[in-house]
This record gives sequence, structure tokens and C-alpha cells, in this order.
Amino acid sequence: MSVFNVKTKVSALFVGLLISSISSFSFAEEASATKLAEDSAKNVSASSNLNESLITRLASMGVDHGTVSESPIKGLYEFYSQGKMYYISEDARYLVAGTIFDFDDEMKNVTAEKTAELRKQNTAKHFVKLKDFEKDMIVYKADNEKFVVTAFTDTSCPYCQKLHSEMADYNKLGITIRYMAFPRGGQESNAYNTMVSIWCSDDPKSAMEAAKNNGKLEYKTCDNTVFEQYQLGLALGVNGTPSLFLEDGTMLPGYLPADRLLQILEEKK
Repeated sequence: MSVFNVKTKVSALFVGLLISSISSFSFAEEASATKLAEDSAKNVSASSNLNESLITRLASMGVDHGTVSESPIKGLYEFYSQGKMYYISEDARYLVAGTIFDFDDEMKNVTAEKTAELRKQNTAKHFVKLKDFEKDMIVYKADNEKFVVTAFTDTSCPYCQKLHSEMADYNKLGITIRYMAFPRGGQESNAYNTMVSIWCSDDPKSAMEAAKNNGKLEYKTCDNTVFEQYQLGLALGVNGTPSLFLEDGTMLPGYLPADRLLQILEEKK
């Protein structure tokens, strides 16, 4: 996996606090202010070094991650990777995949709230990149097109197969479905090879039909963007299939019958 470059935010926070603190001191307390500045500078350096250490450890494990920052729990740091929040100990020894609840704030799900916030930011940042793949999408266009929905799909996924079997229902209601490849097991999975064969087929729609119905599919390979499509899905926070994206960037995880999807689309008009 590729590793994103990360900029730490801890230094800016400490410097801001330092400036506001110094401004409240009188000239007579200059010596005290000088000591505070020296101590804060040491904290900035220590925090930066710690952050770099955590980032280096994550990079050495090949983990995709965004900014590494302090979590609500002392000694535990958080980062966002492939649509989920993870936590890493200060000594970079322990990695935690779990949920943090705040007892003092009506059992607020801190992890879910932060995940939703970062997922929204990621979607806004990466959704525009879908345009780069329009020529690669397998499109089932409605004759009376009213809405366009992009679906990240996996041929081995039962609910993806169910959605595909109801394609006529979506199209009849004016919903165009555009497929993007998302082999859930990644590049080493059987689904990945199947999807490469589909995208490399002379007739991708017929190949998709065969694969979604567990039929025989001739193995093919060519220059293709299946892995790049998968990577974009990860960047958008896709962690299961089908994942549906509306034209405004809204993600709807999971299968929806045609009439329910139409209802949601109509409400968003």
C-alpha cells in the first residue's frame, strides 16, 4: 500500500498557546515568560519527534494513514486508514482497532463521530476523481435517465449479485447504474482476477453478467484500471460492497431495492 505524506499539527497548537500565554504577562514577569517559552519549545520538539516516530512505524508496516494525532485517551494516538479509525500507543508498540465511548457525554461514540467527520472530508476530496474513470466504468444507462448512481461492486458479493439481477428495475425508474471495480480482498484475491477479466473482455457487460451469475468466464488480462478503481474506493471510505455514490457525493453503503433508492434520490432533489 502507498503511504500518504503527513503534516503534524501539534507544533502549531503549542505555538498558539505560547503566544497567547506570553501576551498576558507583564514586563516585570519577563523571566517567567522566557522560561515558559523554553519549556513550550521543548514540548513542541518532543511532540514532533513522537509524531514522526509513530508515522515512521506505520510506514514501515505499509499502513496507509492520514494525520496522526492525539486521541481522547492519554498515551493513545489516532489515525484514519481505509475508511476506519485506528489507535496506536505512544511507544508505537500496540495497535488498537476498536470504539471509544465517552461516559461523561451521554456515552457518545467518539470513534464513530470522528470517522464520519474524516470520511466526509475524504469524500469531498476524492469524489471529483471519479470523473477520471468515466471511460472505464461499465454503464447500465436508463432510457429515461433521471439520476446517475455509481456503484463500487465485487462479483463475489451476494448483494452485488442481487443488485445486478434487478438492473432492469433501476433502469425502468430512470436510474443509471455505473460500475466501478472493488474486489474486497484486494489485488491478491480471486475476485480481482475475475474483475480484470471483465474489464479486459471484448464485451464487459456480457462478462459481468456471467460473473454475477456464477457462470464460466474466460480469463483475460490487459492494461486496465481495476486496481486504481479499488484504491479510489478505499480513499472514499468504501469498506464493503455494494457501495453506492450519488451525484452529490453522498455514499449509501449496501444494497437498496430500486424503489427505496428512487425515494432517497427524489428526496435529495
